[in-house]
Amino acid sequence: MKLRLLYRIALWATICGVLAVIIDFGFTFSQTPQVFFNDFYFLVISIGIVASVSRYIQRKSLLRSKVVFFDLLSFIFTLWVLYVFLFKGNVHDSVDHLFRSSHWIKLAIFISFIREFSELNISYSGTRLKPAQVFILSFMGIILAGAFLLLLPRATHHGISFLNALFTSTSAVCVTGLIVVDTATYFTPFGQTIIGLLIQVGGLGILTFASYFSYFFKGGASYENQLALSDMTSNKMGQVFNTFKYILITTFLIEGFSGMLIYFSLPASFGNIDERIFFAGFHAISAFCNAGFSTLSNSLYESGFNTNYFLQLIIIFTF
Repeated sequence: MKLRLLYRIALWATICGVLAVIIDFGFTFSQTPQVFFNDFYFLVISIGIVASVSRYIQRKSLLRSKVVFFDLLSFIFTLWVLYVFLFKGNVHDSVDHLFRSSHWIKLAIFISFIREFSELNISYSGTRLKPAQVFILSFMGIILAGAFLLLLPRATHHGISFLNALFTSTSAVCVTGLIVVDTATYFTPFGQTIIGLLIQVGGLGILTFASYFSYFFKGGASYENQLALSDMTSNKMGQVFNTFKYILITTFLIEGFSGMLIYFSLPASFGNIDERIFFAGFHAISAFCNAGFSTLSNSLYESGFNTNYFLQLIIIFTF
């Protein structure tokens, strides 16, 4: 009973942690609130570690499952983040440029959230809605969430109307490539990151992520959920999660390889290493998902890119 309460606290703590990260990214704060956010992140990560360790003590069978490798890597990464957080002062004060970004502690929050959320018993059959309706509502939900994220002050340089944010979010999730404002100049890197995530989630489907992560961490799924997902995806019931696994692995491998090639195709004068990585990642996702979005105002017709035929060939093969 106490462990169940601990897991529930851990889930809600990670949910609050994710909301705090969104607020932290979306608004500009003075130094004092930022210190509060960092302390809160530390608390959330600590609760997540305690919950994960307790889960293995309670269910020793997890030691023989595939999830142990994910948890081990997550545990090592989280301990490293806490070490930097506690003993290196502010994360920004670290010597190495690669490790001094405060984004690492925020990434640890999202990893903890994924772990705790995947332990939930989500039933797709426990509703009056038909599988196809659940599928459609999942897209509508992510579109609305994306629109509200794009309304955050730090997502754009000069603000955006709700209608334009909704249009941009819908276009990204449904990978149409239509825009009503210039992605390159209207949105900040944070806003462009939101658009990239919406493209990725829309291209694969939110249910693909949620269902496979739940299956992976639990080592199985109920008969009812397999049946519902089989109806949604037109796959045989026993092949649903194998299909999801191959979709995710293939997607990330191709996008990763494509992003690496795009990175090396850029001219030496193009930005710093962070800007080059972001450009490569965004365009690899946009290309593979056939989204048509670009962080260049004139897309690949931009001066200096319209004759970069190696980059264009990479984009073609990624399409």
